[in-house]
Amino acid sequence: MKKLLAFFAFILISQVLPAQSTFAPYNRDYYHLIDRLSIKYGSQLDFFQNTHKPLQRSYISDLILKANEFRDGMSSQDLFNLDYLSNDNWMWTKSKTSDSKKTLWDLFYLKKSDLYYYNGENFKFHLNPVIDFTFGKDSDNDETLFTNTRGAEAYGSIDGKIGFYSFLSTTQSRFAQYVFDYVRGDRAFPNEGFWKNNDNNDFDLLHARGYLTFNLTKSIGIQAGYDKNFIGNGLRSMVLSDFSSPYLFLKLQTRVGRFQYTNIFSQLTEDIIFANGVSPGDGNYPTKFMSFHRLGVNISKSVEIGLFETVILPKADINLFNPVIFYRAIEQQRGSPGNTLLGLDFKVNVKDKYSFYGQFLIDEFVIDALRSGNGDWRNKFGVQLGVKYIDAFNVNTLDLQVEYNIARPYFYAYDDPALSYTNYRNPLAHPLGANFKELVLVGRYQPIDKLNLTGKIIRSTSGEDDAGLNNGGNLLLSTDDRIGNLGNTIGQGVTTTNTYLELTGTYMLKHNLFIDFRNVLRNFDSAIDSRDLNSFITSISLRFNIAKREHEF
Repeated sequence: MKKLLAFFAFILISQVLPAQSTFAPYNRDYYHLIDRLSIKYGSQLDFFQNTHKPLQRSYISDLILKANEFRDGMSSQDLFNLDYLSNDNWMWTKSKTSDSKKTLWDLFYLKKSDLYYYNGENFKFHLNPVIDFTFGKDSDNDETLFTNTRGAEAYGSIDGKIGFYSFLSTTQSRFAQYVFDYVRGDRAFPNEGFWKNNDNNDFDLLHARGYLTFNLTKSIGIQAGYDKNFIGNGLRSMVLSDFSSPYLFLKLQTRVGRFQYTNIFSQLTEDIIFANGVSPGDGNYPTKFMSFHRLGVNISKSVEIGLFETVILPKADINLFNPVIFYRAIEQQRGSPGNTLLGLDFKVNVKDKYSFYGQFLIDEFVIDALRSGNGDWRNKFGVQLGVKYIDAFNVNTLDLQVEYNIARPYFYAYDDPALSYTNYRNPLAHPLGANFKELVLVGRYQPIDKLNLTGKIIRSTSGEDDAGLNNGGNLLLSTDDRIGNLGNTIGQGVTTTNTYLELTGTYMLKHNLFIDFRNVLRNFDSAIDSRDLNSFITSISLRFNIAKREHEF
């Protein structure tokens, strides 16, 4: 896989055209501001699409510049947010407010968004520190919770043709008891790959991302490197989320008029070799290959529909590097060796206030079995439906979101566990894996320019395994070990209800420097009493140039 990516990168770099920007890292708070702009002003653009994240900074800037035309009617908070995004992307927006009022030795923080930048004719460079200091308490643990993250982020361009991005951080942490239980139970770390853990609740994490970007033609952009992707418009994604670790990939993105066509060819980590019972060890971890493509079409400036397909194979197959082939047909030609998912997504913006969105995926789908209602295990599918309400009830910056997600038992899994829809033992899509129903309620409010309040209610019902039975929720188990062919229903197994409540206040001290005060109430109620866990977690964080760490499961 690495040799194939290197070969394609060499061929593509030799033919690059000017100029492609890097991507703004996926951050839910940051992209919520982009969502607001796209709902309120996206219809003024020619077929803006933001379902596939992250987005290029130059592409985001197109939306910012269009929204700037409506400044006269904006509230103080909307103007603040617009200027924040404009300053964060000043190289493309040419923001007039991006200069810092105070600099350090006339060398650092000349711009609000950059510790240091160089803007030469053939080389542009941005450098920023990354910090996350968090302290908190968990009712289930007498020890103090903490996160100590230090790192750096750098990005820029060379000759106006090659863009580059690099992120590196190291973290020492002690997380809430339920996160610790997840890591020990599933032997996987949310959002991360390799970790170190002793016999206590402390972890050491090293996180790295990096990629190159360039243009093949005016309409075809290339990204090659090691990072994550998020596909969807919800809090969750049923297709591809940021819950697992970064992975190696090559992405081709083609934008022509109403159409946006995306190909991702990636190498995933199939499983982990453990040095002991609690930490991964050194070694050559087994890998697998994923190929994904999605065609997004703007039916109108307010309606977007996407069709997608993904396949996971034991190793890279040159046949699947054909960017316009139907994967399932290739599978059948080669004896169906892979795990394939098909699906569609949609987004409909209405009256510059509402955004209706959804995703529907199928692994197997037998119409006669579905009509019979006998719970045939082959009917494996997932569904997401949601709506966002911007400036709800005419209250400025009060944004509400309702989302419903379901996944049938054994969805995403496969008869060969190595080909399950996972990476580094984490689900590639929804954190709960499969065999669940979930209701998500999110409210956001910005009472003053620098203060944001966020509330979340996430309630899920799922079926856990017990006594060696595979009830369909654990993606790392073989579907050959299913409990039966018929009578399968969502929530089968050990009935579990999880209620996650969160209230967070975030204040921006200066550009991209935040202080968070977060309270989480989590009630995990299982039919097996010994698995019950009621937690109250409170924490305070100081963050600089990094997103909040989310453990919403």
